[in-house]
Amino acid sequence: MADCTKKTPHWLGMALVAGMALSGVDGSWAAGPDAWQQLLADGVKAREAAHYAEAEQLLQRALREAEQVGPNDARVAAAANNLGLLYHDQGRLQEAQSLYTRALATWEQHLGPEHEDVAAALNNLAEIAHAEGDWARAEPLYERVLAIERKVLGAAHPDVAISLNNLAELYRKQGRETAAESMYHLALILMEEAHGTDHPDLGPVLNNLAVLYKGRGLYAWAEPFYLRALKMRRLRFGDEHPAVAMSLNNAACLYQAEGLYASAQRYFDEALAIAERTSGPQASLTGTIVGNMAFLADEQGLWTQAQLWYQRALVIQQAQLGVHHPTVGLLVERYAHVLDTLGQPVEAGLFAARAASIRARVQPGVVRQGAAMRQGPAVGELTR
Repeated sequence: MADCTKKTPHWLGMALVAGMALSGVDGSWAAGPDAWQQLLADGVKAREAAHYAEAEQLLQRALREAEQVGPNDARVAAAANNLGLLYHDQGRLQEAQSLYTRALATWEQHLGPEHEDVAAALNNLAEIAHAEGDWARAEPLYERVLAIERKVLGAAHPDVAISLNNLAELYRKQGRETAAESMYHLALILMEEAHGTDHPDLGPVLNNLAVLYKGRGLYAWAEPFYLRALKMRRLRFGDEHPAVAMSLNNAACLYQAEGLYASAQRYFDEALAIAERTSGPQASLTGTIVGNMAFLADEQGLWTQAQLWYQRALVIQQAQLGVHHPTVGLLVERYAHVLDTLGQPVEAGLFAARAASIRARVQPGVVRQGAAMRQGPAVGELTR
């Protein structure tokens, strides 16, 4: 539950790269290729607007129609990758990974190993590994993406900036902060040169620099980056979008770390309302914000309120992430502390033992990542 990033054009100011190159592909279509491309485009548009039910219907239909031409048609890869993005947005990581893997195999077959669409699928698989805490698997994937894009697109291309941002975020979580900071700033320079200083695609890099400075206790440095990222996302998506909820959550975590509890509560309240409306009351994003609100109440000594928030967060995150996920372990640990404070030592001991069991299962690096929650948990932001 670190206030991080992941997926940038995964909602294309946060939207993993959607890879839609269809040139040079033959095939007969009942409705015609133009109609299919419009279907796919409508699905992408619905996903980016967080209209997930509509997007799923459109993208599943696009995949089915592409499969009618042949299981290895290049259009199958485009549809599979975009449907994977939708599932990724919703936290359905295993379904997304299966679709990305299919897209990668098809694109490599049609386009070769060094193509920007191949890089898109590799990046999306890296995002899955990153989200699961498998940093050893994610790093070589990110590095391969960066190598392909530098070779094919050029070292100053804005897609290279996105890849620099994503790899930097992994470095930050590994504790390689000096390298991460340099890569973030290079990514920001490339994006500003390509798009200007007020383009919404700057949001993830701005957010991640804020996270870095917040982690160092440089709150005065972090705040303008968080607020600028929030502004970029409101400009791109409007007020009703999960990306806006994420930025509000992250700013709230900063204010909590500074002891500005009233401001933190106000930002969390708005973030939660948006997340519930756009992602749903049982979405992982909602669960993350609820967990952060529990920690805010916990930190202020509002034990009964914290207990209720932790209970809700645990219900959501266990369903979305699994009972052994490190985020669930952190919630269980904090919940045990609250139960003990409320005079329920038996129940507290059971939850503390469960938290210890989860910690023992995860990689050491994942524990370090999760530990950021103890200073002020924050939502995982979606970058590429």
